[in-house]
Amino acid sequence: MEKAKSLKKLSIVIAAELFLAALIVWFFDPFYQYHAPLAGMKAVLNDRDNQMPGTIRNFSYDSVLAGSSVAENFDSGYLDEIYGCRTLKLIRASGSAADLLYYLEMAQENQELRNVFWCLDIFALDSSTDVTLLGGDTPRYLHTKEVFDDIPYLFNKEILLEKIPLMLASAHLEINTGGNAYNWARNKIFGADQAMRAYNRSGVSGTGEIEQKDFSERKKLINDNLSLLTGQIGAHPEITYRFLFPPYSMLWWDCAYVNGELSERLYILEEALSALTEFDNAEIYFFQAEEEIVCNLDNYMDMIHYSPKINQIMLEKMAAGENRVTRENIRETLEKMRTLTERISREDILRYYPVGGEQK
Repeated sequence: MEKAKSLKKLSIVIAAELFLAALIVWFFDPFYQYHAPLAGMKAVLNDRDNQMPGTIRNFSYDSVLAGSSVAENFDSGYLDEIYGCRTLKLIRASGSAADLLYYLEMAQENQELRNVFWCLDIFALDSSTDVTLLGGDTPRYLHTKEVFDDIPYLFNKEILLEKIPLMLASAHLEINTGGNAYNWARNKIFGADQAMRAYNRSGVSGTGEIEQKDFSERKKLINDNLSLLTGQIGAHPEITYRFLFPPYSMLWWDCAYVNGELSERLYILEEALSALTEFDNAEIYFFQAEEEIVCNLDNYMDMIHYSPKINQIMLEKMAAGENRVTRENIRETLEKMRTLTERISREDILRYYPVGGEQK
């Protein structure tokens, strides 16, 4: 009899503790699965893969900023100020068109969008057209509405002891809050020495011609990705789409040339610019050929990731209508890009690497 009473008391204590744990997780809700920040609390966005579905469902916004990790350091508050909107960041590490469209379509189901700002990566148009967000290690509860799927979230030691304390500390220090959602630049080093660690040019003899690979079999994949984008734009004439082509460093372009992939990347640009400029509700801003950015490795921490200063330059130029590509200047834009890539591998790269490829 005493054992039964003790077992009952123990069961009650365990149930109470579980209820309290679930209540704490629900109240703070670091992944925003149930609600936006409650009154007096700041939104802390520092875990893109886990927080993206919840913020799309539960936050209030009328515009989105989509892109890969090179888009995370944009200040969305600047967009809100310039365009009079409320912007939510949609970020995916790979930046593939399929994954970002998955998030975008989810956003369109939950809010009426006015603007889509899209930092469009070249490699996103050469990626799989399959959505990868629902496989691998992605928690199922992030993408479902089933109550029982939330058990791993509500009763989770990592959420209670790590995620929530980090959320409260970040809110207090104003890290990854407001327009700086998902910003990763804090404590990162930008400079030529750091950037060059990501690229090894050894084995390249001289600056002679390197044969470019045949990519004819990949053209269908590229066109399929473009069809996903143009299908989205055409289906929503009420939304203004602003595409920014971000500036990768000259290391990335030289790497493409050395590996015989430069022709493919220039083909992607040509096809993308031609397709996107056909829409009246799409604006295209091109920063790949910005020599003072691309050819100065002090702007980078690796081949593609640039400092927040570059993110801000792009937003300001877009707001001023600069660097815009239209049907009338596509040829001029592409020719400028081809000329720059040729000069990079023949001349500019030699400022950092001597003939032969060894790092200076």
